[in-house]
Amino acid sequence: MATSKATPDRDSIVAEIHIAAPPERVFQALVDPQQVLRWWGRQGVYRSTEFQSDPRRGGKWRTVGVNADGRNFEASGEYLEIDRPRLLVYSWVASWTGEAKTTVRWELHADKKGTLVRLRHYGLAAYPELAKSYSGWPRMLGWLQAFLERGECCDDGEPAEAR
Repeated sequence: MATSKATPDRDSIVAEIHIAAPPERVFQALVDPQQVLRWWGRQGVYRSTEFQSDPRRGGKWRTVGVNADGRNFEASGEYLEIDRPRLLVYSWVASWTGEAKTTVRWELHADKKGTLVRLRHYGLAAYPELAKSYSGWPRMLGWLQAFLERGECCDDGEPAEAR
């Protein structure tokens, strides 16, 4: 189960989860378009329907999807730092927040049972009204965990092998 907390200065949301998969596998699930589309979202919540990724410093990423109300959304940015398979940092601009530009940092720490995934979304102090719109990170980490540990896909939570 993922944990999440806001930092005292309200600039960051920090979420963590342990995933029983090696860091390289987790990293691939974060940047590979085919894999991202299998885990990022659920029917009735929001769902990524398109994902583009050029995982190198200065490379761009972009996702398009549908929210629970059937409206389209988009989030995009640029990869700022990559140290495969330990670190992934990118800028974040989402259609539902206007032009607010923040940063997402993924740290992947290997241990004997898999990977401790620590996500830090920061730059939020400049947009205090937006911080609440990013309370879904623990849910998203849970989807990533379900995909990597059990093969669950975002369509219906059914394991990919069952299709």
